[in-house]
Amino acid sequence: MEKKDLTPKIAEALSKKTERKFKQTVEVIFNFSGVNVEGEHKINLQIALPKGRGKDVEIGVFSDGDMNVRAKKLTKHALSKAELEAMTSDKRKMRTYANQCYSFIAQADMMGLIGKSWGIVLGPRGKMPQPVPPNANLDDVMQRIKNTVKVKTKKLPNVQVPVGVEDMSAEDLAENIIAVYTAVERVIPKDNISSMFVKTTMGSAVRVW
Repeated sequence: MEKKDLTPKIAEALSKKTERKFKQTVEVIFNFSGVNVEGEHKINLQIALPKGRGKDVEIGVFSDGDMNVRAKKLTKHALSKAELEAMTSDKRKMRTYANQCYSFIAQADMMGLIGKSWGIVLGPRGKMPQPVPPNANLDDVMQRIKNTVKVKTKKLPNVQVPVGVEDMSAEDLAENIIAVYTAVERVIPKDNISSMFVKTTMGSAVRVW
């Protein structure tokens, strides 16, 4: 996939957006044929976007001690061990907290506790935390996760992936799309990617091929 061929299609999709009072996401859609997306061609990827996603997302942090002190300076969704345990008595609060965050990280030695008490809430959402050592640079870890998209097939032979927002340049969006395509092609053979579209949240889809 060549950036020079992709950029005009992205520009066309951006021109077809319907104006809204919120910043629209730009998405790429891949449709597949002749593959078993629940078997050997199942996709479950985390892909770094080289130009970032263009907007902030919330990252939850489970940690204690000094790591928790540092985490609370970076996010309002930081829970200490005591806070984490206290919340387990209220499943509604747990679900609300889980839904507020795009992804989670956790102090490595707390993973057992989290799996036992929070697995029932985070597991089905695909949000079990990434373990990190207590001395990790949280700012770097969180920024990397914020610029990573989760790509997963369900029952239908397609994926729809956010690759940025409407005020990003077509060139930057193209780089992000190429990164996603390259990762997807490692799982789905090129000949089985039957079509590709680019669109904004409220705009018409533009066919790339």
